[in-house]
Amino acid sequence: MKSSIITVLLALIASAWGLSIYDIQRPGNPGVDNSYPSTYIGKTVSVEGIVTASNYRNEGFCISESVSGPWRGILVLDRNNHVNIGDKVQIRGTVSEIFGMTCIQDLTQLNITDRNRQLPVPVNVTTGQLMRADEAEAYEGVLVRVLNVTCTQILGSRGRFGVTDGTGQCFVNANRFTDRSSYLSPKSGDLFSVITGVVIYSMGEYSINPRHQNDAVTMLPTFNQNRSWGRIKSIYK
Repeated sequence: MKSSIITVLLALIASAWGLSIYDIQRPGNPGVDNSYPSTYIGKTVSVEGIVTASNYRNEGFCISESVSGPWRGILVLDRNNHVNIGDKVQIRGTVSEIFGMTCIQDLTQLNITDRNRQLPVPVNVTTGQLMRADEAEAYEGVLVRVLNVTCTQILGSRGRFGVTDGTGQCFVNANRFTDRSSYLSPKSGDLFSVITGVVIYSMGEYSINPRHQNDAVTMLPTFNQNRSWGRIKSIYK
């Protein structure tokens, strides 16, 4: 009898019903490979969140708590359900690590409980934070933005490039969402007032992943038209 009770209790603990994204993402230790694995790896969990990015490589989406911040976003791998940005969903699945990134996969339940929800405000981070694993880990799966950055280098021809705001270089990968077309193809030296995207960790690298074209706002050269016109007028006085 005692053994049966213990078995039931362990099953209830393993199901981890009603956790927050923060609970799942906040690691206990760096792990053997410094990927900061979740303490819920291999366990079935139920969680809800707002979809902040959809169509991740045609196999998933990202969700966030209503108020964003460190540890409050996560990648969901699922090819069987279609969701849109702004959907509020309740999901049940297994916590896993894919190439060092915590995610939820093998869904047994997905309910869309609301649509067109206001998205959480992207978290402002520096490019330097995303180049340091001990800081970047907290933003894995989180919608973030970097401000006033310069393109430092182009890495291939598939929308991957480096940027810096002066605190260190981080990477932008513009081909993981939407149709993975190279809609974002800057040149070295180009300036952006803001780049927004979800932080993805893969193969030892953290990157910002814009969801669509509006996530990257370029800085345009400014001209003082009034000054120029005044100079022209003075010539003919």
